[in-house]
Amino acid sequence: MKDTTQLTSTIHSKIHWPAILIHTGHDDLIYLANEQDWEIEAQGHIDAMSQLFDSSGITYRLKLEDIDNGKLNPHLNWLIATEPLELKQVLSSVRHHASTLGHCCTAKLGANTVKQVFDIMRYLEES
Repeated sequence: MKDTTQLTSTIHSKIHWPAILIHTGHDDLIYLANEQDWEIEAQGHIDAMSQLFDSSGITYRLKLEDIDNGKLNPHLNWLIATEPLELKQVLSSVRHHASTLGHCCTAKLGANTVKQVFDIMRYLEES
């Protein structure tokens, strides 16, 4: 099957900050307020299946050949995901994340917009 995703020329030109880094299979989410937060996070272990959900609602995935034994190529490229995350999927991840942080009644967390999801994430990071 032909990959029809679009390659971003640099991570700086397409991603609208803040963004949420989502590691597949983990409840912890990483709120990235800006590009500098990403650059710090990228120095650690990034799973090949990680996704980035930006504040405009676009989902990105890593270009797999940029990962070598868990270490990122310094010239990392993100691709726009062919299967973008839906708002309800991201909200579900945010609920699980809130629960791991010790918040109760996470089922009551609701959002109708991407902005509201990011408001919740910002609140969780500040509390």
